[in-house]
Amino acid sequence: MITNLHIHHLRGLAETSLSLGPSVNLWVGENGAGKTSVLEAVSILSLGRSFVTSRIKSIITFDQSSLTVFGRIQGQHQEHRLAVQVNRDDERKLRLDGSAAKNQVALSRLLPVLQITPHSVDVITGSPGDRRRFMDWGAFHWSGGNGQSFNALRRALLQRNSLLRSGILNGADLAPWEQQIALYGEEVDSWRRAFVADVKPLFDQLLVEMELGIELDLVYRNGWGDGDLAGTLESQRGRDIRARSTLSGPQRADFELLRDGVKAGDTLSRGQLKVCNLALVLGQLQASARRGISPVLCLDDPGAELDHRFLGRVWEIIVGSGVQVLATGITVDRVGLSDAQARDAEVFHVKHGRIASK
Repeated sequence: MITNLHIHHLRGLAETSLSLGPSVNLWVGENGAGKTSVLEAVSILSLGRSFVTSRIKSIITFDQSSLTVFGRIQGQHQEHRLAVQVNRDDERKLRLDGSAAKNQVALSRLLPVLQITPHSVDVITGSPGDRRRFMDWGAFHWSGGNGQSFNALRRALLQRNSLLRSGILNGADLAPWEQQIALYGEEVDSWRRAFVADVKPLFDQLLVEMELGIELDLVYRNGWGDGDLAGTLESQRGRDIRARSTLSGPQRADFELLRDGVKAGDTLSRGQLKVCNLALVLGQLQASARRGISPVLCLDDPGAELDHRFLGRVWEIIVGSGVQVLATGITVDRVGLSDAQARDAEVFHVKHGRIASK
């Protein structure tokens, strides 16, 4: 949970210091006032990037050389201080509890963030890479933030592919990297599999609560099939040598949503897909809370995408999860909170980049 947030030189926001509540925090104001910039700041602090754009220059205030985001985080057992400074060349300085942090993983581990925004990827009809990122958010936090295994797997895959591209045909040269891929790949696979297994029943129940009226099956694919990973890599060396790339393994992991054995993306309407994508994120949120992870949920203008009646059901689910929520909207009514929920929320008014509490 974020208790304090300080934002300096980010987009159109004036220098801002905020004290946040443990439940719903809401920023209201006209379009372009700077509401979304608050959520971008949280994304940068947790993930090292904006969810709106990859162009760092467009995030930094026009006449400034860098931006800074500082957050005070209350964990289960202790408080932490996180800070990220990013300059126009994307050079970064990361701080954790007053000392230099080794990498972004150290901050991500302490501040898990989920986002539902107009910029959110359609996971169901998107690329396999989009679905792997969805799974790997869960796998990372299910592992307790073990970024070393993910990095070791990535390095081993890069080395094996580099050898394959160079035309090396000797299995003895490939074997050491295959052992590394198998060691870390099966570890990552176990976390992905556990995450999907936790989300699946919650996703099914959410589809019922959201009145989709269609049964879907969420099926995980590990990327190499039924055999052990080391044996698969060895048996497929010839194919990989011809392709000059590792064609099977955890880098090919995916999941499918099936309706009577057919991909849901091929049969559902746009509105139905929107409900399914929302149910996936909310299932991710609920599964995390059950694991004691308690992510911060960022909602950017939910009233722009969802009708008021449907929003009411979504807010019941979100508030019932007990996580901290940061949301934006043009007005409190448009955000879709009930009167009781609005009374309990911390409301901030944003105008011309300046933020005032109610």
